[in-house]
Amino acid sequence: MFNFLDPKLLPKLIRKPMCTDNYEVENLISSKQLEKMKGFIAYPSVKPPVEIEFELLCSVNIFYIILNTSVGNQRCNGIEIFAKTTHSPYVSLGRAIYETQGVAFCNNRKYSGSNPPPGISTNHSLHFFKKGSHTSFLQASKVKIVIFKTEKSVPCMASAEIWGVPSKSCSQKTRETVQKLFHPKIPSLESNMLDKEDKDSFNIPRDFKDDLTFELMSIPYTLPSGNTIDLSTLEKHKESEVSLGRKPCDPFTGVKFTDNSKPILNVGLKSRIDMFLLKNSHRKETFQLKRSLVGLQNDNHKKFRTMLAEPGSSSGHSCSADNLDQLIEKSKKSDNFTCFTGDSGKSCRCIWCKKNFEYLYKLPCEHFYCRQCLLDMCKINCVCKECMKQFVKSEVIKVDF
Repeated sequence: MFNFLDPKLLPKLIRKPMCTDNYEVENLISSKQLEKMKGFIAYPSVKPPVEIEFELLCSVNIFYIILNTSVGNQRCNGIEIFAKTTHSPYVSLGRAIYETQGVAFCNNRKYSGSNPPPGISTNHSLHFFKKGSHTSFLQASKVKIVIFKTEKSVPCMASAEIWGVPSKSCSQKTRETVQKLFHPKIPSLESNMLDKEDKDSFNIPRDFKDDLTFELMSIPYTLPSGNTIDLSTLEKHKESEVSLGRKPCDPFTGVKFTDNSKPILNVGLKSRIDMFLLKNSHRKETFQLKRSLVGLQNDNHKKFRTMLAEPGSSSGHSCSADNLDQLIEKSKKSDNFTCFTGDSGKSCRCIWCKKNFEYLYKLPCEHFYCRQCLLDMCKINCVCKECMKQFVKSEVIKVDF
């Protein structure tokens, strides 16, 4: 069943009275919600009767008509409905005088006083089509609404609905068109996500890419030259230099690494890359992208520590693993660092609000939160905001620093 005055079904307004500005009769079939909510109010000098005539998309078997005839303080209480087929004149379907805010006319073969049409408000007066008018409402192509009585106001109408189905005389193609216009196919959630992914190109931010390979970095290191490359790229460059009998150097400038000029782990960028991968983990483009833990004790890092332990400057200074540890500890104290551990006994900053506290709460995933952040997190679900791992409240440990 369809509302043939719905703007999706393209009703046409054939006859209209003079209207008050911004309250035109076109509002009754407007596709704009704000206009539709205003309704129709005739020009103050217009008196009943007032005729409003609609042409429907196709021949319609009308089940019922709902009219809300009250707009603010304006109210109508006398309505007559006419309908016509393609080859016959207008025939009256029903006439009503009422005291309610609206009126409904319906087919008594389908509805009754105890079984009214759906959507009928208790503020509407219920009436039935006249006997002998079945030909008109079974194949109606045009409908005319006549306002012949008002309650000390100008003619008005807040809304109008004509519910029914395409008549038997309509072709199958017409029926299918009406169905598609009124109930467009809604794609599934899965296809919506796939379509959105196809339309929205997946772009990796430029600063997340290796300045040499232009691939997404896993463990970014910033070089003395200011460029940033992945740890794996740095290892390959070092191996290439060693094979040629050279000492580790900046691949962009060729300047040898020293204690005061060597690669530094970019912890802030690392955290941003991890968050980017987490937020886009549902996209197929990220399925094959490399990931690594924020922790630094992995095989690749150990190799790089060994690499830097070799002599690296002409002045005789060496880039030892201890120097690198000191550099990493220094970088941890920066504002960009977001992953804190309490093993050293020196870190007393909440991983989420970044404020210092005398004590923190340690989760099973080794992340530390202040009391307020922990309470806020447990209001919804006990999931670590940093690594998204679920935990139980009883597993939380209070740690004093």
